[in-house]
Amino acid sequence: MTSEVQDEVVARYARSSGLSRRSRITLAVAGVLALTGVVSYIGLKQASPTLNATVLGYQVTSDHAVDVRFQVDDRQSDRAATCTVRARDYGGNEVGRLDVPVPIGHRTQVLSATIRTSSRAISGEVLDCQLN
Repeated sequence: MTSEVQDEVVARYARSSGLSRRSRITLAVAGVLALTGVVSYIGLKQASPTLNATVLGYQVTSDHAVDVRFQVDDRQSDRAATCTVRARDYGGNEVGRLDVPVPIGHRTQVLSATIRTSSRAISGEVLDCQLN
């Protein structure tokens, strides 16, 4: 093979040496941004920890209301909280939701909430509780 033919073959079939400098910089910046986002998300979740809530019972009082009794445990007595309570119908669809304020107080509190519903519910539950 002549030198020209060999150079042409190498130019046509040779593998590139990898990503260009610009591509490597772009990937590095994207990685740093993704890592920053994950760390920020975890930090925000830790800044407002969830509380433990237990449903003590619920009663469907009508086609458009459910009473839910629940207990909030492990409270920090110096901060108020909010619990989100919801009602579900037979198909599992959410038919009502209510944010219930949990006042500053004892370590364990028993609360009641009446959720207005758009149709007949079969259950009431506490989705989550967050410190304010």
